[in-house]
Amino acid sequence: MLKIYLSTLFCFIVVTFSGHAQSQRELIDSLKTALAKTENLKDEVSVLSELTWNYVPISIDSAIFFGQRGIVQSKKLNDPVILSQMYSDLAYAWMEKGELPEARANYQEALSLRYQVGDSSKIYGTITNLGSVFQRDFQSDSAMSNYLKALDYFERTGNERNADFVRNNIGVIYLEMRNYPRALEILTEVAEYRKSQEDQYSLAMTYTNLGSIHKNMKNYPKAEEVYLEALRIFGEYEDVYYTSTTYNNLATLYNAQKKSQLAISYAKKGLDLAEEAGASYDFALIQSNLARSYYDLGDFVQSRDYYIAALRNFELQDAEDDMASMYLLMSPVYAALNMPDSAAFYTEEYINLNKKLAEQEIQQLTTDLETRYQTEKKDAEIAQQRAQIRNRTIQLGGSLVLALILGVVGYLLYSQQKLKNRQLYQEAELKAALVRIETQNKLQEQRELISRDLHDNIGAQLTFIISAIENLKYFDPIKEQLTQRYDTIANFTKQTITELRDTIWAMNAGQINWEQLSTRMSDYMQRADQSGTSVNFSFFGTESLPKDLRFASSDGIQVYRILQEAVQNAMKHAKAQSIQVQISASDDTIHLMIKDDGRGFDFSEESLGNGLSNMRKRAEILGGQIEIESAIEKGTMVKLSLPRSRSIG
Repeated sequence: MLKIYLSTLFCFIVVTFSGHAQSQRELIDSLKTALAKTENLKDEVSVLSELTWNYVPISIDSAIFFGQRGIVQSKKLNDPVILSQMYSDLAYAWMEKGELPEARANYQEALSLRYQVGDSSKIYGTITNLGSVFQRDFQSDSAMSNYLKALDYFERTGNERNADFVRNNIGVIYLEMRNYPRALEILTEVAEYRKSQEDQYSLAMTYTNLGSIHKNMKNYPKAEEVYLEALRIFGEYEDVYYTSTTYNNLATLYNAQKKSQLAISYAKKGLDLAEEAGASYDFALIQSNLARSYYDLGDFVQSRDYYIAALRNFELQDAEDDMASMYLLMSPVYAALNMPDSAAFYTEEYINLNKKLAEQEIQQLTTDLETRYQTEKKDAEIAQQRAQIRNRTIQLGGSLVLALILGVVGYLLYSQQKLKNRQLYQEAELKAALVRIETQNKLQEQRELISRDLHDNIGAQLTFIISAIENLKYFDPIKEQLTQRYDTIANFTKQTITELRDTIWAMNAGQINWEQLSTRMSDYMQRADQSGTSVNFSFFGTESLPKDLRFASSDGIQVYRILQEAVQNAMKHAKAQSIQVQISASDDTIHLMIKDDGRGFDFSEESLGNGLSNMRKRAEILGGQIEIESAIEKGTMVKLSLPRSRSIG
């Protein structure tokens, strides 16, 4: 059994190994000392986070202990950034221990908090980590969906390092699907990138995956070469956990070549390290490898003892697929020991558990088919599949020998068909996703081309006009008569440049979410606040808005212009001392409110100016409504209401 390595280093804690000036254990000791000397809660949580992360390669149980303590302390700070990081660190420890439900729950908590904070980089890092959990739980379709989301973001933002981690995991999915040529192609590219970055630790993880590919392609010398290189690197970093799993991979390789004694020597080294690291699942895997080695050597007593020990450990972790494998492998061991009753017992256990797993799989398949098609034809197919399984189960119970043969054949055929169906589905999903990404990239290229033309041509010309006007202001003898006129033209041109930049921003965006728009509004308010006026600005953002609401960039610029018009009216005409901007949402409507304490105006005495008319027209374009309330010396309130149906997604 091989250990496949996923890229899970998106927890955003910087750990530096360069130069090996400080070993992992020395770092742990220094962190413990720092923990004892912390003087405030925030420093304590920071050290607990580092301890959780750095303990994983050495002692996963210790990492979980410090992680759980860090969660308790982080909640006292009421800081979502710190708490989300602590959840992410603890999830990493649970995942390496093999406790996938715990890992998923903690990553979900971290993701929810990071959506609140709005840090896109960490959001997509957590999405990647959730993909790793799905992948280890053999949910390749969910894993691939997460990976493609993250890869699109990291490539768009130029984050090549994180994109590399995602590509590695996609390569591992192809490895699990047994598409070895495609997996080899992707992971070889990943290895070359990590070499160029001198990222030895991540390179070692890629080597283990490449070793698995070469092993399955029967290229045993190449597999041994990359495994040994990975072992050397993990040894330099004193990484107990990954060193143990690499020993196990080597043992698996040597078992495949019937080099049983060599396999035993590596497996026993890995067994000691897995126990030291608290890696319960990997400990059981290594025990099963030792059982295989002793069976090949004809030492059936030792083989039986290791199979029994591995089985008990798998039972503790509810690893039913691995338990079924143990039952199947133990039957011939007991047969060789001339213990037919025990052989029959474990054969029956294998049949019963395999039947249970098959029924669970069929039940899930039944649910999916009924949901998608809801037709009698599909119901009939499901009934037929169930009948086939029942018939196969009856046949397996005929005799011990026949049961064993049919059980093995049935299990292999079923697994092969399931794997083939899953592979076809995932490849179709991947192709569709790649087509969508290619289309989005082409659209983005067109937007960037147009925006560059606007910026380079019109923007440059407007800038030249400003420069020329500034120079003419100092040209005698007419500067005194024309200075005010020049200032007016220059200010108008500068305002035009600002609006041009806003248009370029919207065009580049293509689609805009409320988080991006609120950031733009906040920047505008800050610029207004820094303009030298005595106005007090306040902005209440998008905490109550769903994170998935997006809309066309053309709509976004209309909303932005309404905000600008209202703020400028409050500053220039109303002489306001305080301006408040707030965004909120109800079940079917999104509200933008701009409120000032200026001198106001009376609708009955004043005609509707161009600014107010423009705001109403923009609201009509958006399919929304705008309300303007004002009274003399009581300020003005502008409230824009937009239907949520205007949003995309």
